[in-house]
Amino acid sequence: MIKTVIWDWNGTLLDDLELSLNCVNILLKERDIPTLTMEKYKDIFTFPVIDYYRAAGFDFEKEPFEVPAKQYVRIYRDGVDSVRLFPEVTETLQYLKDKGYRLLVLSAMRDDNLKLMIEYEGITHFFDGIFGIKDNYAREKISLGKQLVSELDLNPSECLMVGDTLHDAEVSEHCGFNCILYAGGHVSRKRLETKNLRIVEKLDELKNIL
Repeated sequence: MIKTVIWDWNGTLLDDLELSLNCVNILLKERDIPTLTMEKYKDIFTFPVIDYYRAAGFDFEKEPFEVPAKQYVRIYRDGVDSVRLFPEVTETLQYLKDKGYRLLVLSAMRDDNLKLMIEYEGITHFFDGIFGIKDNYAREKISLGKQLVSELDLNPSECLMVGDTLHDAEVSEHCGFNCILYAGGHVSRKRLETKNLRIVEKLDELKNIL
C-alpha cells in the first residue's frame, strides 16, 4: 500500500523544458556547436548531466565541465520567471494531500534553489519534506534517496517515485521504491518505455491510480 509519494521537480512538477533547451543552446552557440531540437534534447538528456553535455557536443578536453555547468545555472536563473508548474500539478497535489498521502520532493537541483523555486510557485505547504543536492552539477540523486529513506524512516515498498527521467527509475530501483514515469518531461516516451514501468501522459492520471 502506497503511503508516500516522492516527486521529482524539474520536468515533472515544473515545466522548464523550453527554458532548459534554450539555456543549453545558448552555450552551444557560444562554442560553435550545432544547437539541439526539442526532439534531440529528449533523446539525449540523462544523468549525470555531464554525460548529456558530452552527447550534446561539449568537449571537456578543451574546458572543464564546471565551466558550462556554472554558465547554465546563471542563464537558467535569469529565465526562471518564465517557467510554470504543469497544469495538473496543484489539483493533483491537493487531491493526494486530502487523501492522506505523505508528499516529498527529491531533486538533483541544489537544495537552496529548489526550496526557493517551490516557495515561489506557492506549493511548499503540500510537502512534508523537500530534498535537493549540495551543488549545481546534478550528478545523481540515488544517494540522496537512500538518505531520505534513512532520515524519515520510510518503508520503501510503501513509497511511489514519480519522475520524468530514466534516472528517476534508477533511483527507484536502488532505493526499493515503486515508480511511475511521466511522459511530459525531459525524456522521450520511447526511452522511458525501456524501463517497462507504468507511464502517465498527465499527472492527474495519478488520481485514478492511487
